[in-house]
Amino acid sequence: MKQNLNEVWELIDQLSLDEKKTIYKRMQTDINTKLNNILDKTNERCEEEPIPFEDITKEVEAVRRKRYEQD
Repeated sequence: MKQNLNEVWELIDQLSLDEKKTIYKRMQTDINTKLNNILDKTNERCEEEPIPFEDITKEVEAVRRKRYEQD
């Protein structure tokens, strides 16, 4: 996989600026579409099974505690 990735980067380096912009725009569109799909699924799930604010707060505090302990 890594070798293939390097080959792709080498090919991209050979492209003109306009071609690079075209690739970037397509990648950006693809990423935005995937992120929107994830958000849509998350929103659907939240409508079906709402998560109490207290549970969210507990999770955030747990993550912060873990990060603080790692530092």
